[in-house]
Amino acid sequence: MKYKIIADIIILIHFLWILFILAGFVLTLGGFFWKGYFNRWIFRTIHLCGILFVAILAVLGEYCPLTILENNLMVKYDPELTYPGSFITHYVGKLVYPDVEPLVIIVPTIIIAVFTLIIYIIRPPIKVVEMLKLRKV
Repeated sequence: MKYKIIADIIILIHFLWILFILAGFVLTLGGFFWKGYFNRWIFRTIHLCGILFVAILAVLGEYCPLTILENNLMVKYDPELTYPGSFITHYVGKLVYPDVEPLVIIVPTIIIAVFTLIIYIIRPPIKVVEMLKLRKV
């Protein structure tokens, strides 16, 4: 039973990660078009690294480590499990693992990653700019 609970927690974390990536994109997009843009350097840096990691996995055709962990835990709970039966896995799982052609996920992921990287370079967070200036002095 503990494996099932941990797997449910992992899928919830996976869902929150997806929300973080999407929210980061929206905030980055807003920051590009509006002067008072979102400029939290830790958030933007973690978001950039995260979306680049996700895009690299997508390009390489690799699974997300959270997906692998969740599947391993579910197999330990019940090797024959086809429908886990929990609320989290049933409803949140459909959001994390939509039944669509993989390119529908891969292409936007790559576009978001490239856009985020370009914006990070064009308009780096203030703290990053300050750190770069200090190195030059």
